[in-house]
Amino acid sequence: MRRGTVFLFIFIAASALAQDLSVKNFTIDPTKPYVYLKFDHIGPRVPVQGDEGNTGLWLRVVNNCRIPIVFDGFPPPAGDPDVGLMDEVVAEEPILTILSSPAQVKEDQKKERERLQKLKHKPAGYFFETGGIVRVKPGEEILFSVPLNHVDEDWYMRVWFTLDVNGSSLPVGPFTYLPFHEWDIPKEFRPAETPSGGR
Repeated sequence: MRRGTVFLFIFIAASALAQDLSVKNFTIDPTKPYVYLKFDHIGPRVPVQGDEGNTGLWLRVVNNCRIPIVFDGFPPPAGDPDVGLMDEVVAEEPILTILSSPAQVKEDQKKERERLQKLKHKPAGYFFETGGIVRVKPGEEILFSVPLNHVDEDWYMRVWFTLDVNGSSLPVGPFTYLPFHEWDIPKEFRPAETPSGGR
């Protein structure tokens, strides 16, 4: 009985150690998130749809974990040196403010009406029924772009991915979302501060 107890203890200790090591080694650079977006530049791009401008927000997906990740994607237009990722454009939540006078209430109501009117023209993002997948290997990064108007002070864009643990030909959840807001653009490159921003 005692020998069995010792073996059980060793097994539990080894399992705990393996789990601890696997958690510690999951990220390649432990100082950064396991997957993240980073700003690359704002510049020309080939429009995917006819009503788009030709100025794009160029971002990089960095896979900082030791498991491949998979995105919903599509073939980019000819001439674009990137991949196409589907994205969703989401309205920003309004900031809660404390109002102390009737004049402030009236002004806040006016701003809210203007915001709701503006949201009627929010881009739809990219979603195609006949898309494919984009796989990013551990330690690698990919470049992609979306129209510059996919981010704004009133909305943001996000892409989604799943861990590719089964080598599937389709992204199967659970999904993780990577958001990118207008304030994530370095201040000197933000369209509001760049006269030729090309929105």
